[in-house]
Amino acid sequence: MTYQVIGVALIAAIYFLVQYLNRTETPKIEGIPEVSGYPLFGSLIELGTNHAKVAQRWAEKYGPVFQVRMGNKI
Repeated sequence: MTYQVIGVALIAAIYFLVQYLNRTETPKIEGIPEVSGYPLFGSLIELGTNHAKVAQRWAEKYGPVFQVRMGNKI
């Protein structure tokens, strides 16, 4: 029983920590597709060194207008 309580508490703590670290001042624009990213880093990891090719792939996938999160700014 105690392992279950500890497990649930640990999962809840990790969830709230990720939500806290993933917050940003810039709201998302409704109705515009968004490139999925990672907490804290957004889509910076996926961009790599060839930004233009990655953006071209995103445009093919999401359309001519899309939003990208480039890390957090608090």
